[in-house]
Amino acid sequence: MKDHHHPSAIIGLYLATICLLLTVANAYTHYRLPTSIQPDRYKLKVITHLENPANLTFNGQVSIRFLVLEDTKNITLHVQNLTIDESRIQLKRYANKKIQLCTEGTQTVSEQDYYIIHLHETLRKGEMYKIKLFFSGILNEKLHGYYRSSYVAKDTNETKWLSVTQFEPASARAAFPCLDEPNYKAKFVIWLGHHKSLTALSNMPLEKQIPVNGINDFVWSIFEESVPMSTYLVAYTVNDFTYKESKVEGSDVVFRTWSRGGYIDQCDFASEVGPNVLKYYEEIFGIPFPLKKVDEIAIPDFSAGAMENWGLITYRETALLFAPNISSESNKERIAEVIAHELAHQWFGNLVTMKWWTDLWLNEGFATYIASLGVRNLSPEWDSYNADSLENSLSIFRRDAQLSSHPISQPILNTSQIGERFDSISYKKGSAVLRMLHMLLSQDGFFEGVRDYLTKHKYQNAEQDDLWSAFTEKAHKFNRIQPEYDMKTIMDSWTLQTGYPLVKVNRNYETGTIDITQHRYLENNTISEEEAKKCWWVPLSYTTNSELDFETTTPKKWLECDGSGKSVPLQLQNVAAANEWIIFNIQLSGVYRVMYDFDNWKLLNATFNSDKYDTIHVMNRAHILDDVISFAWSGYQDYDIAFDIMEYLTKEREYLPWKSALDGLSNVIRLLRPFPEQHAYIKTYLRYIIQPIYFNLDGLNNTIETSKSHSQILLKSLVTGWACRIELEDCVRTAINYFQQWKLSKNPDTENSIPADLRPTVYCTAIRHGDKDDWDFLWQRYKASNVATEKRTIIVSLGCSRNDKVLRDYIDLTFDKAEYIRKQDVTFAFSSIARSEVGAPIARSYYAENIAHLHEFFGTQSTDIGKLLVALSNQIITTEELNKLTQLVEANKQYFEKSEKSVQSAYETINFNIQWIGRNVQDMKTRLHDRLSLMGLLKDIVGE
Repeated sequence: MKDHHHPSAIIGLYLATICLLLTVANAYTHYRLPTSIQPDRYKLKVITHLENPANLTFNGQVSIRFLVLEDTKNITLHVQNLTIDESRIQLKRYANKKIQLCTEGTQTVSEQDYYIIHLHETLRKGEMYKIKLFFSGILNEKLHGYYRSSYVAKDTNETKWLSVTQFEPASARAAFPCLDEPNYKAKFVIWLGHHKSLTALSNMPLEKQIPVNGINDFVWSIFEESVPMSTYLVAYTVNDFTYKESKVEGSDVVFRTWSRGGYIDQCDFASEVGPNVLKYYEEIFGIPFPLKKVDEIAIPDFSAGAMENWGLITYRETALLFAPNISSESNKERIAEVIAHELAHQWFGNLVTMKWWTDLWLNEGFATYIASLGVRNLSPEWDSYNADSLENSLSIFRRDAQLSSHPISQPILNTSQIGERFDSISYKKGSAVLRMLHMLLSQDGFFEGVRDYLTKHKYQNAEQDDLWSAFTEKAHKFNRIQPEYDMKTIMDSWTLQTGYPLVKVNRNYETGTIDITQHRYLENNTISEEEAKKCWWVPLSYTTNSELDFETTTPKKWLECDGSGKSVPLQLQNVAAANEWIIFNIQLSGVYRVMYDFDNWKLLNATFNSDKYDTIHVMNRAHILDDVISFAWSGYQDYDIAFDIMEYLTKEREYLPWKSALDGLSNVIRLLRPFPEQHAYIKTYLRYIIQPIYFNLDGLNNTIETSKSHSQILLKSLVTGWACRIELEDCVRTAINYFQQWKLSKNPDTENSIPADLRPTVYCTAIRHGDKDDWDFLWQRYKASNVATEKRTIIVSLGCSRNDKVLRDYIDLTFDKAEYIRKQDVTFAFSSIARSEVGAPIARSYYAENIAHLHEFFGTQSTDIGKLLVALSNQIITTEELNKLTQLVEANKQYFEKSEKSVQSAYETINFNIQWIGRNVQDMKTRLHDRLSLMGLLKDIVGE
């Protein structure tokens, strides 16, 4: 008789099936952890092995003390790519540590990274327990979790290895078993085991070192217990770096700025910035920094710009290290901004943390906005606050005008969606909305609200409604809004819906009335009814040319929404005389565009093109330029209004309006590139506009003395970059001369007389107009350089070549693991190749043919596949190429799971490109031909 007919065998099989069904039924698959336990304290011991490059690993143990919030028979933790020794799991009641509680097996739910431990008996509500797990893992190369990095020591040519963490948003689970969600705050005691020749750093100061039993020459570095914090802020590293120490008078916090040995002289600037900015934050927040030290460390391989881990802030080398005479003025400002951003997080994010990633903007928007105040306080002469504010607005005006954008605060229903939320909407729109609030509430109202919010929620978690309630109280206290208004109603309209308003201003010049309405501004000017119905509470500030009050940014009126969320039209009486203009949105204090009637544009144009143009505030000149260029770009108006106003730029000498105009025009010149006649016209027109400022700044000549202001240096970098791009003869010739002189120097790695701020222009122009020999020369300089900012400049410049063989080789080299470009930098190289007319098809082909390799190269957690797609989409202008791309994405859906928003944005960009060309190519030809003819400039175009 065969076994399977035997009754006991059938019963056994039946029971096994039932057990299996029960196990499956018990599989907890919700994307959020169950709420039955609350961790109180982790004791984490990790031994890191960096001795053998072929086997870079770690192993350790974690004890988690936790409180039971509701009776439970299992413990669910997060674990990713770790090996757990299941024979050594220990669970004890905290009050009676001698008795071990039994476990009944474990289970994994890989989609949510759950590791579920089933228990023999129920854990009782209100009691404390302690679980201990032993684990091991590999130091990965994917730049998240606990990973490896390396560098080559200049003097010995030896590869040095280090280990470092990057846990945000959800990779602490790849380093140790934990409850890896932001609302599970706990204290951490961290022990790092490592070779005694190396240094270990973590969030807290080092308490002591003791030998590791059983491993020769290994020590435990034991750190003080931490303040309560979320798992994503835990950090540690083992390395052989050196540091520069700094402190500021009136503060007890010690800063140490760490880098690899040969780079320590590039730490001076950062070591000054950190302590000064931290002290300023302590003053404005009224809450002392709770730790005794801050370590800032420059990591050779790092995926983000920087990471705000409490007490151990990690940076890309380009974001922390500044080399005088080699790094540029904009590098310097960027470094100050990143440091200020990460230090702002010590309060916004670390001290008070969002409850869930839905409100990521409370971290990132705040850190971005507060950083602009921190840098302004550090170097008021830079005028960086206005430049930052404009930059944020320009970037979100573009992104948020797409249907594929998203609200600042939007539910996240799976961990895989978190990565894409670290985008310009969370950072820059979050910041712009906070700036709007600051200008609305005034200095006192804003910072009192901030202090109350931070004090009330410190060491805890909050959501945006907590912020609104703090601000409502202050808005009423300081009479900034009417008693019947509240900040939640106002601010929800900005954070809970996608997009921003276009405010339409229509004047009746006979009666003096002004009618004001709003609807969503969309780049694609065909507005669906649904989108047109959206309504924002818009703070309206305005002035006229008899009043010229550009200082009062508080709203004189509100454009309101009614109870059902519909916009209420507004009418103003007798605000401006018939012969004077009106300007809304003083200093771009609100996040909205303004479209005037034709006569108001004419009145504005008359002032712009007169010697009184500078009676209009520089921020409003920049805003008006961006608006008119965008309205023409999107088909709301024709290009004549934009070109008329832009012509005043021949007189403009300030950075912000130029930045605004040239950013806006970059798209036009890009889309006209495949059409030789139109491209020649637009370049001739731009040369006419740029020439006066180019020569006023002495072109590419090295006349940037120390007396020149920061914004003038930025202006010179911007204008010369464009002058060479549109082939202004003096610019191209000077750039090539600089480069050839450099090539002829005896030791080009130490003798480079090209001014630091002009290097991006000179390198790109020389490579664009040069040959393979020039490219090879710059590639050698890249390999020899030990300045991260310079290496970044070179990576981008190498993509400027017009030689397709050179570019094919470069793109292969970029993704070759054994070569020289670090994983964090490949998107810069790829995007640079994709931007050029010769490089765009090469980049598209490479992407299509190597999609599987690219996915493997970046790793499953990365959103970089999507970033490369966005870079490609800007250059795609035909339905045929769009179809090819669509087929590629459809056939490889699994690679785009983390990049849904990027894919949508790419499609939208391409569809818009195709529409724009259909609408404008012929029109541009006629319009520019006639304009150039009137200006007497047609003779400058070869063949006319």
